[in-house]
Amino acid sequence: MKNALAILSLLICACSVPASEKRGEALSARVVLTTGERSKDSSSETTTITLARDTIVWERAFGGRRGGMPPSRKEFRLSRADKQNLVKLIRSNNLLVTDSIELPRDAATFRYFEISVDLAVGEKKGAINISGMRTAVMVKEEKLYQNTLTLVRELYRIMKGQDKSVLFEELILEPTRR
Repeated sequence: MKNALAILSLLICACSVPASEKRGEALSARVVLTTGERSKDSSSETTTITLARDTIVWERAFGGRRGGMPPSRKEFRLSRADKQNLVKLIRSNNLLVTDSIELPRDAATFRYFEISVDLAVGEKKGAINISGMRTAVMVKEEKLYQNTLTLVRELYRIMKGQDKSVLFEELILEPTRR
């Protein structure tokens, strides 16, 4: 009788673990997006998105001449369906890799962007770093940039569904025509 109760207890505990956790698909992510300007009035804006368990934390801070602005912080719930979609998106876009793109900065003063993504799905990990000038439109042709931005946009879609004020700002600026 005691053995039957012990087995039943173990079975109940095993069934209560979410399916994605049972298969080793625990998801964690940290995405850091920085845009800034190198000039005599240098400034930067850094947005950090951290995903752990069923929560997304969005934080924004400023540096340089805008450093006196207060930081912002918001928390969002991550549904099981959104988590499963993120895992599928990460795998299908081959983001569990270690790779980087560093574009040249060919001027003394310039506007720049940096993307840093650290991911873990189960036992697999990925680390992606992309940086360059905000006018470097050629980076849009790079598969790593495209796939990374797909993940970033999906995170913003999830957050915007809960708070319309959280908006994604494009990192690459199209040249202005005169």
